[in-house]
Amino acid sequence: MAGADTEGGVSEVVSTILMVAVVVILAAIVASMVFGIGLPEEPKTVMVTATRSGENVTFMVHGGMNMDRVTEIRCWIGGVGEGNVNFKLDVRAGATNTSSIPDATRVVIVGTSGDNKSWILLDKTL
Repeated sequence: MAGADTEGGVSEVVSTILMVAVVVILAAIVASMVFGIGLPEEPKTVMVTATRSGENVTFMVHGGMNMDRVTEIRCWIGGVGEGNVNFKLDVRAGATNTSSIPDATRVVIVGTSGDNKSWILLDKTL
């Protein structure tokens, strides 16, 4: 037994584990292509602010690189829902609207694109 090779199977085990790992990674890549899992959409950049001065809240559209895709900007006072006050802002840079809101409340501004997809532009409590 002196001088016997006791680590003869180690390289075979390591190579088998590496081959299984490579096959699993390749299978995951192929599956993602087949099932249509792709890159996420590009972020939509449109800037709208709401600022409070006393009881008045001023909403202002500042524009952005995706402003040409926006078809509607809707402001919700008290959150998005049936019973809450909402109104539209003009879809152009520099458009403003002032509302009287006496108490601190949640304001949500939602933009809608031409393909009828909506995204939140602003959600904060003023």
